[in-house]
Amino acid sequence: MKFGRLRTLRGQLEKTGLGPAKVNLVVADGLINYGLRIMRFRIWPENTNASFSPQHYQAILSLDPISAASNMNAGTNAQIAWAYSEATVNGVHQADREIIDPDHIVNRDLFLTLAGPTTSDTWNYLIETQVVELSDDEAIITIIKETSQS
Repeated sequence: MKFGRLRTLRGQLEKTGLGPAKVNLVVADGLINYGLRIMRFRIWPENTNASFSPQHYQAILSLDPISAASNMNAGTNAQIAWAYSEATVNGVHQADREIIDPDHIVNRDLFLTLAGPTTSDTWNYLIETQVVELSDDEAIITIIKETSQS
């Protein structure tokens, strides 16, 4: 593996009502010898003014689409990063957390799924990645790893 430049993926997604919000961030381009390693994953609501009450959320970066972000499952290789809010204690929002599996390379699709907030809002995301150049053998192993555990 040869590590290259840093790249960011950023944007917004619309959360409407009770269902999860989903967006396909990276679409397979057929170039399996180039991938992205996730370095950092942040998500936050667009509306953060003083009257805004922190909302509990769960967000997942995955290599396959998932039905609901509330099913954070480290037992499947399809999910590679998770972000969530901690509980509010005595009216004080505790913290936001991110967990990233550093041993995954995205070389086909990448999906972001957000669940938790019950209101309709716009959410921002910022994903820091590092470009990785893979040999043919490494690319094949990466693709097999995506689907080997589900």
